[in-house]
Amino acid sequence: MKNYSIYLILALILIVSCQQKSQKVLNVEASIQKSDELKENPLLMSPITSSIQPKKKTMSTLYGNDIAFNYAKTNFNSNYPQNSTLYEVTWMQKPDELWFGANIPKEVLSVEKITFLDKGIIAYEMFQGKTLKRAKMDEVKESLRRDTILSQRMAVSP
Repeated sequence: MKNYSIYLILALILIVSCQQKSQKVLNVEASIQKSDELKENPLLMSPITSSIQPKKKTMSTLYGNDIAFNYAKTNFNSNYPQNSTLYEVTWMQKPDELWFGANIPKEVLSVEKITFLDKGIIAYEMFQGKTLKRAKMDEVKESLRRDTILSQRMAVSP
């Protein structure tokens, strides 16, 4: 009889602990909404690498289409083939409510797009704001941002 009461108590504890309300774990605030100017969602592409900027309290992830991702896996230079597309998505950071000391993305600050066109032409575009509207940059800043993004290598994972 003692064994049955122990099993009954353990089963009751298990049932009670499983009935807690699940917490909201999807970070909708950090997602990218459809935009008239940004035609595709870079968050649906393959991540190549990520970085954090603690002084600015931002975090970034470099995404690529299948062509760019497969190239980055086997090459360590920025000579991406034609039709490769890279997206650098930058978010503000916020403290993670589930993991003490961790930070997660808040809202999207910018999306930078690099497209490798025909004959070695590289196109750069920047989208900013809540609606991700195309932003203008001078040539020097654009060139600097393009070079910074292209200097990133694929993150090594086991």
